[in-house]
Amino acid sequence: MPVWSPVRLGGLVLFGLLAGCAAGPDWRSDVVGHDPLDARCLERLAAFDAVVSDAGVTDAGAARVAGFPYLRVDRLLASFDDELDTPAAFADWVTRMRELDGEARAIEAANLPAVDRETLSPPSVAAPAAAVNACATRLMQRELLAEEGTGLARERLRSAVEAPDHYLTWRRALGLYPLTRLGLAVGYNRWKVSHLDTFEAPFATLPAEAPLVRYAPPGRPRDAAVAERWLSEAPRSPLGFVELDREALLRLAAHHAPVFLVETRGHDDRFGAPYWFAGPEGPLPRVDTTRPVADVRLSHTRFAGELLPQLVYTLWFPARPRQGALDLLGGRLDGLVWRVTLDERGRPLIHDSIHPCGCYHLFFPVPPLERVAVAADADLREAPLTPIAAPRLVAGQRLAVRVAAVSHYVEHLGVVDPGVDVAEARRYALKAVSAPPDHGRRSLVLPGGGRRSLYGPEGLVAHTGRLERFLLWPSGILSPGAMRQWGTHATVFVGRRHFDDPRLFEAAFEWPAAPVAATSDVATLDDHPRGDPPTLQEETRP
Repeated sequence: MPVWSPVRLGGLVLFGLLAGCAAGPDWRSDVVGHDPLDARCLERLAAFDAVVSDAGVTDAGAARVAGFPYLRVDRLLASFDDELDTPAAFADWVTRMRELDGEARAIEAANLPAVDRETLSPPSVAAPAAAVNACATRLMQRELLAEEGTGLARERLRSAVEAPDHYLTWRRALGLYPLTRLGLAVGYNRWKVSHLDTFEAPFATLPAEAPLVRYAPPGRPRDAAVAERWLSEAPRSPLGFVELDREALLRLAAHHAPVFLVETRGHDDRFGAPYWFAGPEGPLPRVDTTRPVADVRLSHTRFAGELLPQLVYTLWFPARPRQGALDLLGGRLDGLVWRVTLDERGRPLIHDSIHPCGCYHLFFPVPPLERVAVAADADLREAPLTPIAAPRLVAGQRLAVRVAAVSHYVEHLGVVDPGVDVAEARRYALKAVSAPPDHGRRSLVLPGGGRRSLYGPEGLVAHTGRLERFLLWPSGILSPGAMRQWGTHATVFVGRRHFDDPRLFEAAFEWPAAPVAATSDVATLDDHPRGDPPTLQEETRP
């Protein structure tokens, strides 16, 4: 029988008390009665969470739901809590929250030290993640999806679900935010003035301050009709989520992936796969640049009454090299997150980008979508920054994204021109973040054995803090400038905005009222043969 330390026992008691307080007294008895197996399941969940917390391996990608320890929620799922009109929609909603929790628990269990895994699940019993997820699914079925006796539980759940917020209001209060935001706004406007001038020149004539390396994705772009068919034939859940398996996701991602033209001064301007290496005082994050790779995820957003799919590509650079001892922005690891939002026909609607710190959010709508005035344009808040419209591509074309050396800022967008001279041409692979065992860098091999997420319990990548955090903390963002996990990206210092806000585009972008004539991409849909591209191999690290 496992031996519990006082600290671990205290954590277990605390988790149990918190769960009980959040859920209210005896509400579970009113719903499912006094079932000893249910009680043991709740105890097992509390024990698992206590051990995970004690070991410091909690996954921060989704938020817990108070009173429902078997569910986790993100901002998109939270936006549906008042739109669940049918049993199928409600079941889809709950099941997706259970899947978020189940995946997180599998990752947390994999990242536990061996002694903790054995404490939770001796060798004679099922693996800890499998056992705890079986209990969690049982509780979900009995409390929320059973045909009778679930009204109170559903009511409790709807009131308990809240969209995560990655702004710390107490920091803003302590930092006198109504006053300090003036300085934050001045700094942001200076950055805009110094950075956006690169978008004024034609893309083809933008000079390079360092040799250009061209990174092309696997395969070749298909015509628009093929990509439209891929999406139209994909199953949809009752809430409207596009269901793509890993191979289908990689196929679609390869079609829409841009070519990255990266100014390259040195090693830190080459992107690749993060991993842990043995530092003098413990594991440190490093990037293997020998095999370029972009992590790919499927997400969704809400726009004009539709639930639209998004393809998110994440590149990791070894560092933003410091340009001096007082460089506020330099530090270990850097990256670029590029997102393509597809319309209901599977065509690009809007592109946008951030760095993995959540910084430098830029929007590039595809005509005829256009930026419209928002309230933030007239005050200090950071309004959606739209340097230019993205080009509309005709059949066979790819988008090209120019990336600066050192800062890794997006400098411009254009259409790939094969005739442009580059110092080096490389291919990059695509890796689905759902792929085990590392699940989008959430469970990486440690040099001395075991596994650890690239991201800590607060969603931050260790050892990536920037000096700017000492100036920008009144914004309410935890460690501004540090690299962070998907789902934790606050993107403005003045105002509040999250990269995965499901209503992000609705307020600031719309189609023009007047009809728009069809453009040439429609006329050339059949210029290339239809069919599926060859199977795409995911990047793996030995």
